Amino acid sequence: MRLLNFGYFCGIFASLVIGVSLSLRAETATNWINTDQSRLRLVSAVEGVKRLDSLRIGLQIKLAPGWKTYWRSPGDAGIPPQLDWSGSENLKSAEILWPLPEQFEAYGFSSWGYQNEVVFPIDITLQNPGEPLDLKLRLQLGICEDVCIPYTHEFALSLDTQSAGTTEEAATIAAFARRAPDEIGSESSILTEVMASSKDDRRFTVTATSTQPLDEPSIIVEGKEGAYFNLLSTSLSTNRRQVVFELEGHLPAKSDRMPDQDITITVFDNDIAGEKHLRVD
Repeated sequence: MRLLNFGYFCGIFASLVIGVSLSLRAETATNWINTDQSRLRLVSAVEGVKRLDSLRIGLQIKLAPGWKTYWRSPGDAGIPPQLDWSGSENLKSAEILWPLPEQFEAYGFSSWGYQNEVVFPIDITLQNPGEPLDLKLRLQLGICEDVCIPYTHEFALSLDTQSAGTTEEAATIAAFARRAPDEIGSESSILTEVMASSKDDRRFTVTATSTQPLDEPSIIVEGKEGAYFNLLSTSLSTNRRQVVFELEGHLPAKSDRMPDQDITITVFDNDIAGEKHLRVD
């Protein structure tokens, strides 16, 4: 009778076990979608949803040199990302965090966006904790250089209930989450207070207070669709812990006035950034 080589048998068995293990491991990132200008994918900070009621994922975008994509309010030109989660299962909500953008100037237009690479962290809340999560995302965005190219991409990412361990992508998602402005006045925010006061029908001021001295603070103002805002002046207090921005609002309807307008302001200075939804007094 021919005897089997025990070592050979163990090697085959181990290979089979490893193969089964790899096939059962959850996919925590989608395949890259490639265009001539960009690469995109969805990534998860956790391997699964075991005992979780919420988690964080990220939309990762890598851009070719010279190309950019846009913030939620692009400014004078650009296409903001639009995320549609229709078709997802066990999804209660998906809240995107917006890393602080860069300002771009071209042909007399100013816009806000990102170049090289950006990850949009997205906080996911499950409808039924303890059950698998199946995400379906339909993404519309613009990738721009001298011209803007609109794209629509679709992603699918499923997380099972076997684990909730941290993934390799978690650190990258966390790094970009730290670039998102804190809410002004929150416990983590260096900017403690902010208020908006009208001076007349169009002009208004935004006053922000910081626990640290400010260097060269800047502001972005968002309002109703069709509105845009010009920065007229910036002044710092003697101790540099308070800044007053004077602005002019251009509203879409002739009857619109700045008093009682709802706006979102983002104040930033070096590594300080905060945002707040306000009503102009």
